[in-house]
Amino acid sequence: MRLTRNILAFLVAAVLILLVFLPVAAVSGIGQRRDFIFSCGRLVVGATLGVLGVRVALRGLDAVDWSRPPVIVSNHLSNLDGPLLVHVLPVNPRVLIKAEARRIPLVGWILKLAGFVFVDRSSTARRQQALEEAVERITRTRSPFVVFPEGTRRRGGAPGEFKKGSFVIARRAGAPVLPVRIRGTERLLPPGRRTCAAGRVEIEFFPLRDLSAVAESDLSAFARDVQRTIEEGGAA
Repeated sequence: MRLTRNILAFLVAAVLILLVFLPVAAVSGIGQRRDFIFSCGRLVVGATLGVLGVRVALRGLDAVDWSRPPVIVSNHLSNLDGPLLVHVLPVNPRVLIKAEARRIPLVGWILKLAGFVFVDRSSTARRQQALEEAVERITRTRSPFVVFPEGTRRRGGAPGEFKKGSFVIARRAGAPVLPVRIRGTERLLPPGRRTCAAGRVEIEFFPLRDLSAVAESDLSAFARDVQRTIEEGGAA
């Protein structure tokens, strides 16, 4: 049953991309219409999740003030995390994403058109360039930004230490930080597994955190504080 659901989900996603996204992209000049990219992406992700039997429960989202575009920082458990988070947000965020995603056929092209920033973690200079590009995106387009500060998925759900890059982005862009906790994705699609199980995922949004009074030299401590908020499930 699980394999059948996954095959059907793949077919649904492929059909929607081929019949909806690509024709409109060809006719309308998609590079200038990022709202459409996100709308189509939510359609594809929502339909795929429905076929897979993945249900999402949200907490705290209604209380978020979106008047200042935040840097959204979340724990990272599974390849489901990014699509799920972008899918449930009421805004169209850009995302800091690993450079390898750019090589995925068609998907990499769509992510680039959506304004995502690719980061090459093998090079300090390229990591710094990606941070500067993310700051520019926030200040120029006033778009929220999604970052997973652990940098990679952890097997078994064990949390990795939050790196301070996402908090450097927020401070330099004058943006608040929005901590988010995702639970359950590691059971449905753990690292190393290619098929997704049905089940429930919880996404919880915590109060915005302001960095205006935080020195850049104190960002590592601030990152640890935010990580405790996410792991313990309450305000730090």
